[in-house]
Amino acid sequence: MKYPCKKCASRYWNSENGIHEHLICNGLCPQSIQWIYEVSTQKKNDIDDGMDIENGLGLGNEFEEMIKHVYENNIGTEHGGRKGMDDEAKKFYRLVEEGGQPLYPDCTTFTRLSFIVRLYQLKCVHGMTESAVSDLLKLIKDVFPNNIPSTFKGAKTMIKDLGLNYEKIHACKNDCMLFWAENEKLDVCKKCGASRWKEVEDKKNGVESNKVVKGHKIPLKVMRYFPLKKRLQRMFLSSEMSKLMTWHALARKKDGRILRHPADGQGWKSMDNKYPNFAGDFRNVRLGLAADGFNPYRTMSISHSTWPVVLVNYNLPPWLIMKPENLILSTIIPGPTQPGNDIDIYLQPLIAELKELWVDGIQTYDTRSDCTFKLQASLLWTISDFPGYGVLSGWSTKGHLACPSCHYDTSSTYLKHSKKVVYLNHRKFLSLDHKWRSDKRRFNGEVEMGERPELLTGMGIQNLVSRYENCFGKGNTNQKGCSSDCPWKKLSIFFELPYWSSHMVKHNLDVMHIEKNICDKILGTLLNIGGNTKDHLNGRLDLQEMGIRKILHPYRSDFNDTLEIRAACFDMTKQEKEIFCSVLKNAKFPHGSASHISRCVQERKVAGYKSHDAHYILQYLLEFAVVKTLKPEVAIPLRRLGAFFRRIYGKVIELDDVHKLQEEIIEILCQLEMIFPPSFFDIMVHLPIHLCTEIEFGGVSKGALEAIHYSFKPLCQLFIQ
Repeated sequence: MKYPCKKCASRYWNSENGIHEHLICNGLCPQSIQWIYEVSTQKKNDIDDGMDIENGLGLGNEFEEMIKHVYENNIGTEHGGRKGMDDEAKKFYRLVEEGGQPLYPDCTTFTRLSFIVRLYQLKCVHGMTESAVSDLLKLIKDVFPNNIPSTFKGAKTMIKDLGLNYEKIHACKNDCMLFWAENEKLDVCKKCGASRWKEVEDKKNGVESNKVVKGHKIPLKVMRYFPLKKRLQRMFLSSEMSKLMTWHALARKKDGRILRHPADGQGWKSMDNKYPNFAGDFRNVRLGLAADGFNPYRTMSISHSTWPVVLVNYNLPPWLIMKPENLILSTIIPGPTQPGNDIDIYLQPLIAELKELWVDGIQTYDTRSDCTFKLQASLLWTISDFPGYGVLSGWSTKGHLACPSCHYDTSSTYLKHSKKVVYLNHRKFLSLDHKWRSDKRRFNGEVEMGERPELLTGMGIQNLVSRYENCFGKGNTNQKGCSSDCPWKKLSIFFELPYWSSHMVKHNLDVMHIEKNICDKILGTLLNIGGNTKDHLNGRLDLQEMGIRKILHPYRSDFNDTLEIRAACFDMTKQEKEIFCSVLKNAKFPHGSASHISRCVQERKVAGYKSHDAHYILQYLLEFAVVKTLKPEVAIPLRRLGAFFRRIYGKVIELDDVHKLQEEIIEILCQLEMIFPPSFFDIMVHLPIHLCTEIEFGGVSKGALEAIHYSFKPLCQLFIQ
């Protein structure tokens, strides 16, 4: 809305937070007193009518935000006289209207529905039993005049009727199969023969039997699945959300060479060209999938990995895509161990629903147009860290062919003394006439004649792994027709989607995970931190084995006849290390952007920082720390590296700049090859060379993609408890 500050004088539009900031900083325009009075009166009338349901609701709750939008745009004003509404929409509006009644007469703080939601949240957070909540509801109903349910079962039914429930699906303890669909009534796994139920020993008879609690058997492993169709339908029951769902087609700026949104990328456009019927209706939904493991018990002392799977709605504007209320929690895969390649077993319900949404669609009522239409949805790509990349794609992220973008043309070398595989030869990505291709002395002693590898197409991948037969489960480690050294470990379940093989980019790299690993290597090597440095005796012996950089080869001491190493160009004195660490220790950041990095700096060492801290260190602090402590030939490539990551995090990126950044990162990695020993270049240092390609295909900065990956874990914490 427009706002009446002294500087802007109601000439510009802004959001609520922006208006608040302007009014605080610039003051109020004297001519707007009457305007403020009118707004205050309107707010008071809303409260008197019992329609203000925002107070008392927890911030960032998807359900409460949806109810708020429905109230503001539909209930009691628009939907009553509409003729295009189907039975499902009428039922939903009726339930919302019933839940929107005041908790008791003249109550302005809670509605019936918001009270139940808050009570349900307290139950989950504090671990209250269902009987305790039922007794509490009975007490509240006896003491206060209200119309809330008298039992917890009734409260759950109220929420379930709104489509907010989830399904409990039993799984084999060895991750072989789900007891779902046609296997729902089985008691044992068809592959490994493991029982579906927990078993206890009968002390009297000395035999094992199924554990029974209150007449029900206890399953060994339970997956939670949140159906997708109902949640997509709800988005069009609010006129405001329905308008936002078409923002990518009707309100987005389309200036050709500027990347602001996934719709600007080649991947989105390619799919629109190949499937014009799907692209014809702007309301059809494009989704992304994020998955990773985390410890739900809020402590790292317990080895436990629960995997949530979250869907991202790319129809929305960029500033709303990452809002917690717009992230769609789809699946919670139970621990205590990660599913690994068996994650495809747990993705079966989601993939089945996505196939139905693509082929058949679902009839959905759109409140803006007052009509029912066939809603379809497609999955664009996945977002995960590099180990998760291998789990979702089926490509092994370890060994000589660890890079999925270079695939079979990956340039890798095994270091005999460091006992690791490294990834060098970034010169092959340079132009064919570049002078560094013929530079033998500063690289590996050879002229580089290779060319950058071409990306594998979806059809090419499908042809490569079509002869493999997936055999999931902890007891089945080998795939049929797949040798032990083959990089493909399975045919990903995503290829069951009819459109998946035509995608230009299927899996995205998480930039913050890459930043954290690169930052660890840089700080560990520069500060010579034990266990983290890549410049050690074995690394120098590898240089000697390769026959390059003779000045850095180890030599035998004249005193005790032991091997010693000379100082490299990036080594620092104690004083220089203190200057370097003082930059990190004295840095001040805006509240909430990073933790206290100063606590991680002790005695010329940096340890214990988190991923977001590494993000700031690499992009900002490293630039200042290396200027006064390192030689220019070392400082300049490191500063260029930080500038590269800083640039790919931009909200807006020009397509021409993406091409320049691609050439920039190739030169940076080649410069780093001249400086650091080969043991420095593991797969995480190699991956930045492929980020620009993903930006070009995805049409959005890598910072926007990785923010999704790091924002869904807190969202799942409540459900796990």
